[in-house]
Amino acid sequence: MRRSYPKICLACSAGGHLRELQLAVGSIPEEMNCYWLTLRTVSTEAFLKDKEHVFLINFQPSKMWTLFVNGIQALFWVLVKRPDVIITTGAGVVVPTVFFAKKLLGTKVIFINSAADVTEASKTPRWIEKYTDLFLVQWEEMKRIFPNAVYIGVL
Repeated sequence: MRRSYPKICLACSAGGHLRELQLAVGSIPEEMNCYWLTLRTVSTEAFLKDKEHVFLINFQPSKMWTLFVNGIQALFWVLVKRPDVIITTGAGVVVPTVFFAKKLLGTKVIFINSAADVTEASKTPRWIEKYTDLFLVQWEEMKRIFPNAVYIGVL
């Protein structure tokens, strides 16, 4: 009998957020039911060429239309993929996905705060904290800002 795994969405921006998520999840066995959700760049296309994935438009607060497009894409992929769990390192590109998945499907959300946030929080963790089931920080100092977070050390 084949084991059934929950559908896991690995969601992040490109660059450092993607690298931190790679470090957090390690090499995922093929039988796991995972897909990546990120931004399209040359490096993400190369990394994801043999992995299940979707690309979203990057939302930029200065260009409100990008938030609208990202939100529509996020809603579409949440309804199509129906993730049971989202593991994310941010940044803003994943906020609408987390929001829709939590509100519509009750998806469990694990957020890993960036190692770049040492003593102050960026916007994404402040926005996303209320939707998380497990909020992880890489620096002990961040527990001052997020008292319910779990300290895991630097990835």
